[in-house]
Amino acid sequence: MPKIGIVTDNTCDIDPKQLEEMGIGCVSLYVKMKDKFEKAVDIDVDDFYEFLKTSDYIPATSQPTPQDFEEVYKKMLKDYDELISVHLSGKLSGTYNSARIAAKEVDEKRIHIVESYEATWGLGYVVLELKKLIDSGDYSIEELKSFVEHFQEKVNVYFTVGSLNYLAKGGRIGKATAFVGSMLNIKPLLKLENGEILPVKRIRGYNKIIKELTTLAMEEKGRGELKNITVEHTGSLKIGGDLLDEVVKLGVPREKIIFEPMDIIIGMHLGPDSGGIVTTWE
Repeated sequence: MPKIGIVTDNTCDIDPKQLEEMGIGCVSLYVKMKDKFEKAVDIDVDDFYEFLKTSDYIPATSQPTPQDFEEVYKKMLKDYDELISVHLSGKLSGTYNSARIAAKEVDEKRIHIVESYEATWGLGYVVLELKKLIDSGDYSIEELKSFVEHFQEKVNVYFTVGSLNYLAKGGRIGKATAFVGSMLNIKPLLKLENGEILPVKRIRGYNKIIKELTTLAMEEKGRGELKNITVEHTGSLKIGGDLLDEVVKLGVPREKIIFEPMDIIIGMHLGPDSGGIVTTWE
């Protein structure tokens, strides 16, 4: 069997140190702060969300360059026969296209770019599960690619935002544009499906959005056995904590739940006071 490695990007929400320990390559997207581009992995998450709460300036984001990918691919191919490169949904970012360009330059026969249709921990969980399959040595490269492509069928990603203005300004709002300009105290419930942000419904009242979002995120998929769950937020412990409490009320053990701020690339486009739940199912 060929020795197979994985390359992903920082939007997977897996700690960079953990990725390094697992031998998984990571390419960083960029944040444009005024006239300066910085790698997202070099920016403190908590400090960034505090800045976002108080600043009138909304930073921009940028995909990694093909050269960024080339550097990682060349390094990884010294240790692996083939690579599976899986990234933030191509419908949300040009990261996927940068990876494809780089693969053609380096060695497209050994580098397999696979669309995840995911973001945040939806991407993180496919990376972790893919690593387990590779380590088992029981799967061919084609079977592994198929696993990645179909992983989204076992994932729920639901979230709400404090304001749709951030998604609109970032150009990531998709079909949820129908919710822009909603009445006061009506919260948008959104989901990630087939790699794009889709509107679910408008809900009046904070408590109702917390309950409805949690209920939908916990809808069973596959064989109906909950495998992974993350509650994440954009620096708001209020909405994050309330979503966490609601999940625990439904009987999910606290120790099973990852609770943390989401990667700043995704969080920047959602804006302050946003939160969501990612679940994966057997």
